[in-house]
Amino acid sequence: MQSRLNAMRHRLGRRVGSVVLSAGMVWGGLSLLPAPAQAIPEAEAIKKLQVVPVFVITDSNGVPLPIPQEKQLVLPLYLESAKANAQLAALNKSNPELKAGVVAVPLNVMNEKVVELNQQLKDKSKPLVAPIVTNDGDRAQAMKILKEQGLTEKQIQEGLNVPVFFTKPFLTIKTPEGPRGVFFFSYENLENALGKLPPAERQKLKPQVADLTAVLREIIKAPEDSFTIFPTPEYFRLVKENESKTKPGS
Repeated sequence: MQSRLNAMRHRLGRRVGSVVLSAGMVWGGLSLLPAPAQAIPEAEAIKKLQVVPVFVITDSNGVPLPIPQEKQLVLPLYLESAKANAQLAALNKSNPELKAGVVAVPLNVMNEKVVELNQQLKDKSKPLVAPIVTNDGDRAQAMKILKEQGLTEKQIQEGLNVPVFFTKPFLTIKTPEGPRGVFFFSYENLENALGKLPPAERQKLKPQVADLTAVLREIIKAPEDSFTIFPTPEYFRLVKENESKTKPGS
């Protein structure tokens, strides 16, 4: 299972790297995060995003198709394949000769490719930005949590690009490296994890939310490697699809 996903990352990574654009993640500047005494290198922190696939619209050769705007090029990175496919259908309807498609790329790989594309760009008059398009329900839940904490809608809009959920104190899960505090891109996943706890334990854990950049900063500055990122629903779906394809007789 993991080897196939690694192969997918390498294959799609090569395709994405074939286009020359300027790039900078909207949630990005990851290489510019403040670097206090680090428990783990930034690259290792970002590698934890490999369980978060994003869906990118490409041409028939796998080259990403950004949307030209007045001052920039926009390449949406969809956390949900359904949203990407809806945009793909609209694009193919208006440009049937384009034969566009959707590819899944792990978020950590996409971040690396965006940085590479930025370095390769010759014409920097129109930078490429790659906003992550999140789940509407997750964003609504994030806003609810933050408003209950006293933040205004303006503060939330300005400070929250990609909501990531966790609990206070941290919900921990067992990993091959030992117990780790866990971050969730899906509020439903967080609820499901809490639902498996005894009621007395569950009541002690209060759902929280923060922007992805703040989460990565927390992972990096922790005294030791203390956190993990829970795979997104789309990650599990892709793994399940792969397993069904590799079963004998399939």
